[in-house]
Amino acid sequence: MSPSDHPTQADLIRDRFTRTAAVFGDYAVSYRVKFAETLMRLVSAGPNDRVVDLACGPGTLALRFARGVRWVCGVDLTPAMLARARQNAADESLSNLAWTNADAQSLPFADGSLDIAVSSYSLHHIPDPARTIREMARVVHRGGRVGIIDILVPEDKREAANRIEIARDQSHTRSLPKTDFEEMVSRAGLRWLDHEIDVNPRSFDHWLHVAGWHRGDTVYEETRRLIEATIPDDRAGFHPRFAPPDPAQAKWIPTGDNRPDIQMANTAIFFGAEKI
Repeated sequence: MSPSDHPTQADLIRDRFTRTAAVFGDYAVSYRVKFAETLMRLVSAGPNDRVVDLACGPGTLALRFARGVRWVCGVDLTPAMLARARQNAADESLSNLAWTNADAQSLPFADGSLDIAVSSYSLHHIPDPARTIREMARVVHRGGRVGIIDILVPEDKREAANRIEIARDQSHTRSLPKTDFEEMVSRAGLRWLDHEIDVNPRSFDHWLHVAGWHRGDTVYEETRRLIEATIPDDRAGFHPRFAPPDPAQAKWIPTGDNRPDIQMANTAIFFGAEKI
């Protein structure tokens, strides 16, 4: 294999979110409404604000922010996700939205031209999250706000947690502890405002489903093997335990596979910061 044959991080992201545009889009837009509302509060979003939602996916944040601000532009690297976001906006009759295909690490906005920059569950896919936060800080004016939701991992559990995350999703780079977020925010010229931590119960089978994998798939089986190994000591911080399968997920389980599901938790941090 030549160097040119190796997929770049952008290739991995586009592949992951093109392949799961429908299933992930349905989950993110419907289930994460409360996440968007929490972030709106943390960045004090108001009716005169102009907002960029970077790595916007199917419009997880943008669709909700659009109901309470002047204008939102969703930016994403994956055309299939932008197509889904445009359709969602049309379905909801929202007209104060724009969408553009661009890299979150090089936003197509002038310095200080916006009031708020937000992003949801994107930094763990980005090779240089500090650069992305600096870019978010660049495009907001002094006193503007930056809001982020992302995976949170305890410092002493990051190695095991990231091994599991990467097994599930090759576009995952690394989950970070709170101290790393605080340092990146400070170095970007931002002042930490407030934060909340959310521990979200999940079914392992559903967690793999929204990533495009099911029982019998190599990725599913390897990820399950890794997370089962952490049940005795919770060394990856997912709080896993065996649990009966959810009847709503029976259609994903092959006949004869009588293994239990795994009840687990995804921990996220929500935080707002202000440009100094």
